[in-house]
This record gives sequence, C-alpha cells and structure tokens, in this order.
Amino acid sequence: MSRPLALLTGFGPFQGVTENPSGLVALAVGEDSPPGLEVRGAVLPVTFQGVAPKLRELLDREERTPELILGMGVHPGSSFRLESRAGATLNSEKADNDGVIASQVSPLSAGDRATRVDMDLAVELLSGVARTDVERSDDAGGFVCECAYHAILSEALRRDSRGLFLHLPPLDVVPLDEQVEVVRSFLGQVVPALRYGCAEVDPS
Repeated sequence: MSRPLALLTGFGPFQGVTENPSGLVALAVGEDSPPGLEVRGAVLPVTFQGVAPKLRELLDREERTPELILGMGVHPGSSFRLESRAGATLNSEKADNDGVIASQVSPLSAGDRATRVDMDLAVELLSGVARTDVERSDDAGGFVCECAYHAILSEALRRDSRGLFLHLPPLDVVPLDEQVEVVRSFLGQVVPALRYGCAEVDPS
C-alpha cells in the first residue's frame, strides 16, 4: 500500500521579507517526509496572477491526488496561525513581486471558500507539537497568501482532496529547524486523520 501523499507549498522572499520561512520549510519537509507519508514540497510565486497556475501545474504533475494540500505563508505575529477560510475579494495594500496590489485583482471566481478540514482537530494537533501559541483565524490577510489559499481550496474541491493554510511566524521568533519539525510532525498526524475520516467536516 502506497504512502499517502501531501503537497506542501510555501513562498519565497517578498516586500520586507528577505527570508521567508514558508518556502524554506516546504522544501525541507519535502526532503524529509514524516514516517508513513510522502510530502512534495514546492515554492509558489509571490504574485496574484501566478499562484493558481503554478499550483495547478504541481497537482497535474502528480499521478496521485494528495490527501492534503497544505499551503503556508509568513505573518508578522509570534503564533502558528491556521486559516479556516479564503475570501474571494482581496484587500491588502501591499504590492506583490510583480508590483500588483489587491485592488487591481478581480474578485476570485466561485466566491469565498472554507476548508473541509476539522479546524478544532487541526488546532489541537498543531498545538500538541508547537512550543509557541497556535491560533485559529478567519482572515487570511487579503494578500497573495489568501489568493493561494483560495486556489488551494478550489483545487481540493475539484480533485476530492482537502486544503488548509498555515501562517508561520518569522524566523527571528521561531528558528527554522523548529518550524520544520513542527510542520513535519503536524503533517504526520493530520494526514492520517484525514485518510480515516477523523479530520473532515462539511463547511456548509
């Protein structure tokens, strides 16, 4: 029996962030998957127009559908922050790496999206492996992270997978090796729970 597959995405540098832990963690965990799990790590472009096509390309490249698509980004707080939804209207005033701001982006198709992962269980599992605070959020920030999360949830629905998004703290708050182990351990618990139907809910 093949190991369950997870796709783990992050981002590279962008305005004001020279070292983005999300991309570094995604690649590190992809090179050292948790026991019993196969993780593909990838870095998405920090552009509104580029994230959805790149995500689709990554998924189309796989022979199997991932059990979970976990997107990651960085936020300025000190917590690990799990996002429950992705809004269709983006509102950040920051420019992406192409110089585009959210007000120049049309509302995303199909409206707001919500994860089908049980957020209570996800927060519980993440809290069990993180040394710092874990938060649940209903606001993914309105920047490229939210655009990526909307694409993740749309692709997950289309492919009968599950999608989730995690905002990581900066590296000067939680060092890279610790963040890698937190995400690695979290994936090692939440993906089996999804496989056996323990971490899935109907968001409607």
